[in-house]
Amino acid sequence: MSAAPVIVVGFDGLSQGVDALHLAQALAAEDTELVVCCVYPRDVGDHGTTKAADDAERRLRVARELLTDFPRARFSVRPASSPAAGLHEEAEESGAGLLVVGSSHRGPVGRVIPGSVTRQALHAAPCPVAVAPLWLQSADDVSFEEIGVAYDGGAPSKTALKGAARLAREHGGHLRLVSVVEQPGADWASAWVWPPPADGAVRAALEVDARKALERLAADVPGSVEIIDGAPAHELALASARLSLLVVGSRGYGPIRRTLLGTVSGRLAEWAACPIVVVPRAAEGSPVRAHLTVAATL
Repeated sequence: MSAAPVIVVGFDGLSQGVDALHLAQALAAEDTELVVCCVYPRDVGDHGTTKAADDAERRLRVARELLTDFPRARFSVRPASSPAAGLHEEAEESGAGLLVVGSSHRGPVGRVIPGSVTRQALHAAPCPVAVAPLWLQSADDVSFEEIGVAYDGGAPSKTALKGAARLAREHGGHLRLVSVVEQPGADWASAWVWPPPADGAVRAALEVDARKALERLAADVPGSVEIIDGAPAHELALASARLSLLVVGSRGYGPIRRTLLGTVSGRLAEWAACPIVVVPRAAEGSPVRAHLTVAATL
């Protein structure tokens, strides 16, 4: 019998922590355990550590009140060198399949604007990381009717597709694979490319590949493919305004099973208009240990 899924929520008692808690509850399945973690600084002296731990406990009172009706909630205060380090440690020890954090307190309402803690939490996390946009808590109901996947045919995007498909099954959502064909001049680096690539051929090949990926990895989930021309990060951010959730794969460098922000995922973490999930790459021949991913290999 497999263990119940675990979601760790970074909670600081502030508005962005409440946003994260709101998103975590929406993502949780019936048997999911929520571990709400408030991290306090380590090595501030005996008196300072005690005071910081007491403050963390006080901050968690807000979460306890908000989760009164949630049947499987656990609360944790943890000393660490940084908030992100503490959340990563909690995720490791809890065997979490997902870490949920809030956005920055600055920026447009409804946008994901990662502050320093959010950026650190996204980098090198041991499981997928979800980021809640500002004031998600104001939504009466957070649903996942339209789940987008940033798809480019690479292994990270296929890992992301597996995770998104599982979410679509759990929440009755529709999958939308969004692929961007980068055009000459879409950014300064490609402005002088000549001759231009065969856009029609690239488009056709990418669409065929995306449809095959849907059939192979998400055949039991309603889905569609959308091919867009332009700069990937910009176009995906625009597409996020039409989505309930956007799932993106981590770039393929650095430690396996750790989230690492590449150029596209990093910019999406700044510009997305809906919650995003960044999924780490899997080891070859083994699945990512995650609430979002199915037990299948690439």
